[in-house]
Amino acid sequence: MKDKTFDFLGTKFTIKVLSSETDYRYTVLDVIHPPNLRPALHKHPRGSETFYIIDGDYNFISDERSIDGKPGDTIFVPKETPHRFEVGSKGGHLIAISPPELEFYFFSVGELLSIGKGSHKEESCIGEKYGQVFLYDTRHWI
Repeated sequence: MKDKTFDFLGTKFTIKVLSSETDYRYTVLDVIHPPNLRPALHKHPRGSETFYIIDGDYNFISDERSIDGKPGDTIFVPKETPHRFEVGSKGGHLIAISPPELEFYFFSVGELLSIGKGSHKEESCIGEKYGQVFLYDTRHWI
């Protein structure tokens, strides 16, 4: 598969492995985050999520536990576990092994945002469709 790169509110996503290539078991994303990004608390009903940190500092909150991550660290989040993270002041780069079809959530919402459209309700509906469940009524990528 040829890598597909796109912008999601200043975050650069590259789809490395599509869900369809893994019999819909997982997807692999290469993600470069801008500084101080803080996605909202969410969970994934379709599978676990694993993050391998390449560059930068991250603080993960997983099931109300704080985990500091630095380059070389691997953070595992079990299926259905509420989690979020904060990117350090210099930004960060990681590989995410995510639940199946999550790449389509990021790609679909990214397309809406790139043309100046998309409400929280639309984002939540897309999230529900692709396994990104928000636990608070706020925009996801703040």
